[in-house]
Amino acid sequence: MSAKIRTVVSFAITLVIVLSMVLVGCGPTPAPPPTPKPVEPTPTPEVVEEKEPIIIGAVFNATGWMADYDQPPRSAALLKIDEVNAAGGVLGRELQLIELDGKSDPATVGNAALQLIDQGADVIIAPCDFDIGAPASQAAQEAGLVGVSTCASSPLYGSEALGDKQFTAVMWNNIMSAGAAEYAYKELGWRTAYVVTDTTIDYSLSLSRYFIEHFEALGGQVFGEDTFLNEDQDFSAQIQRLQGLSEAPDGLFISSYMPGVGTIVRQVRAAGIETPIMGGDAYDTTEFFEVLGPDLGNNIYFATHGFLGPEAGAGMASFIELYEETYGEPPETSFILPGWDTVKVLVEAIEEAGTTDGAAVAKAMEEMEFDLLTGKLNWTSAEEGHQPLKEVAIVEVQGAKPSFAGWIAPESPPAP
Repeated sequence: MSAKIRTVVSFAITLVIVLSMVLVGCGPTPAPPPTPKPVEPTPTPEVVEEKEPIIIGAVFNATGWMADYDQPPRSAALLKIDEVNAAGGVLGRELQLIELDGKSDPATVGNAALQLIDQGADVIIAPCDFDIGAPASQAAQEAGLVGVSTCASSPLYGSEALGDKQFTAVMWNNIMSAGAAEYAYKELGWRTAYVVTDTTIDYSLSLSRYFIEHFEALGGQVFGEDTFLNEDQDFSAQIQRLQGLSEAPDGLFISSYMPGVGTIVRQVRAAGIETPIMGGDAYDTTEFFEVLGPDLGNNIYFATHGFLGPEAGAGMASFIELYEETYGEPPETSFILPGWDTVKVLVEAIEEAGTTDGAAVAKAMEEMEFDLLTGKLNWTSAEEGHQPLKEVAIVEVQGAKPSFAGWIAPESPPAP
């Protein structure tokens, strides 16, 4: 190929390339790539802190003689715990009950309380008697926890004997006995009385002592006393001494608890003695009424903590309805009521204190007034013994059936 031809071809190729570039440059400008949609960050799941439950450690005797007095309040305590949890708990925390059987033995009760504390109990519910229940409250005190007996009525159940964080949810015997004495003197017209005392435990000893003191302060006369032990089965000697009195008393005050109280009252009535009988809250069990039966269960009165009927106060009807719905049967003894009240007191005091700290909860309990199924409750200060100040319910028994006689606030009861 000649040089001239090569020059022409080279020029042509160059021209084609230049024209191609021009044509491309004159075409439409390509659209920019779409802006990517911002990716929203994946939300971090909200971490909801699960609060630890408030643990109620309870020694409810399920075996032995104390079962008659501990199992009824247990049933109502469970109801109240369920109600509180359904409403959101306390301080945003669920209530959790852990319980052990004290077997009606003080040493076992104390060991059970220690186990409950080791398991994280924030408060302790103790049995319904000083002699049996005190070891539970002593363990609570040593651990810095509030302890509350559902229904121990001995004046020993308080801060003086057990410590500044220990309470009982019911009246002491000085008030209970004063209520019984006033009703006997003012309503039943007693002017003389004969007192028979079970010397087995402090409960029955102090109940008789305070009855005598208040009855005599009112102007009554106690012209005879006798004693027995709860385990006794034959009361013929006591009955013979009673029948041998030169003058029959207006009334008998028999201080004891089941099963002994059922046995002695039955034998007194079976001996033909129809004298009115007065006693304390330990009469308030279905077993007592069953032991007597309709023929022997008459003309009997006792002082106790409440009554299972609408006439006893506001809130009772709804409680009874709830109890029947839950357990399929009506409540049978007013010893059920302090179980509900004990949990209610603890809940309200913890809410007021804003903590489960023992000192703070005890202080709230001292300063608050509680409106309970068993009436209004105030406690005195720790320096004054944590005495529970309450009214007394009087119950009459005819045909082995209890009926509500009324509330009484005794005037100037004996000092505990």
